[in-house]
Amino acid sequence: MDTLLEDALGELFGHLTSGASPGRQITAEQRREISNEIDASGFADLLLPQAAGGSGISLYEAVALLKMEGYHNVPIPFAQTVVIRAWAHAHSVDLPDGMFSYASAALQVDAQARSATLHKAWHGHSVDHMLIATDQQCFLAHSQDRRILQAYHGGLFAAVAWPAQSLTRLDLHEQAAQDLFNLSVFAMLAVTVGAMEKAFELTLDYAAQRQQFGRPVSKFQAVQHQISEVAEHVCAADMALQMAATNNDNAVTAPNSQQLAIAQFQIAHIADRIADIAHAIHGAIGISQEYPLHQYTRRIRECKSCFGSAQYWAAEIGQHILNKNNDTLFAVLTSALDEQ
Repeated sequence: MDTLLEDALGELFGHLTSGASPGRQITAEQRREISNEIDASGFADLLLPQAAGGSGISLYEAVALLKMEGYHNVPIPFAQTVVIRAWAHAHSVDLPDGMFSYASAALQVDAQARSATLHKAWHGHSVDHMLIATDQQCFLAHSQDRRILQAYHGGLFAAVAWPAQSLTRLDLHEQAAQDLFNLSVFAMLAVTVGAMEKAFELTLDYAAQRQQFGRPVSKFQAVQHQISEVAEHVCAADMALQMAATNNDNAVTAPNSQQLAIAQFQIAHIADRIADIAHAIHGAIGISQEYPLHQYTRRIRECKSCFGSAQYWAAEIGQHILNKNNDTLFAVLTSALDEQ
């Protein structure tokens, strides 16, 4: 990918988030200003074909751009918006302007109160629109109709309710619904990996600057072992993310389900370990409101299993392998070696 796009988006996000204090909650007005500036920049449509006003790059080429939401701690769902707009264009789904989030969870409908509640909505308290998949259906919900039940302090999720009659049901065929899910999972993984990279960068810088017994703590062998482990995990997470998008030579093609499951398992499996080591090296300062590390480790922990835990995705991978020609895992692995 041409680094001009990456440099331009990095500069934009750096500018938009430069004034944010690690210990201060961002206001709704500030979120709106950030959303408007990103929308005006055209980056939210970067996965669209050039004829539709996009850049025409593939999903694989966009990996570095999608990660920037997590790396710069952008307070809106940029990556989700990018993939949802590309998906809508590919499947001829008419969606309104604005920022989007996606949820694949149980939408609790209260017939008596005539309301629908989502208890874990990604940016549910701030996003313009949400796509909610549940019970083989997909609904479009708007911010002007929502009622925020609980916005968790410092978190990116909220409990939100809408009047049941305000939800618009989208008539999607099975492949469109599956593509929407796969693209949304991929976007969340990209945000998580971006946050991992930033947490590692902060940890590396802090270990080089923090003095103990007359020398930087990065000179101690135990700390070096911890740093090398984080580096290994972050690299593995990035490789898994890229592999999930490898077969996507077209921006509107959703990631392969099996490769996506492997990436989700890998990233969810190591997420807590990366956050734990980062805080162990930082010590008490890592959880202080004045230091930014907690913003990134919060993203890592909150996003790692938004679409299922590591155990869930491990079971999905195993089921896929065992269903292949009704073979055992050993037979599938040896067959793959023979083919190579």
